[in-house]
Amino acid sequence: MAFASVTVLNSHTNKPTVISTIEEAAEFILYDWPIVPGDAISSARQACLDALAGKIDDRIARDFFIAAAREARILIDTT
Repeated sequence: MAFASVTVLNSHTNKPTVISTIEEAAEFILYDWPIVPGDAISSARQACLDALAGKIDDRIARDFFIAAAREARILIDTT
């Protein structure tokens, strides 16, 4: 499901990546997230899985994703 886009830095390509769906957020967390210790990433990962399962609203998962991106210092922009 679509939500307002979030732009993060992809540490593998060193280029901005625009995330605009919960599926893209979950995929980015699983495959492209930088190895940065932090508490927020675990919550964001679970929130994305819960949103994919229909247990929580995508906007809530987006908020967790943004918090984790801030903590990892990869957040570029939110729309």
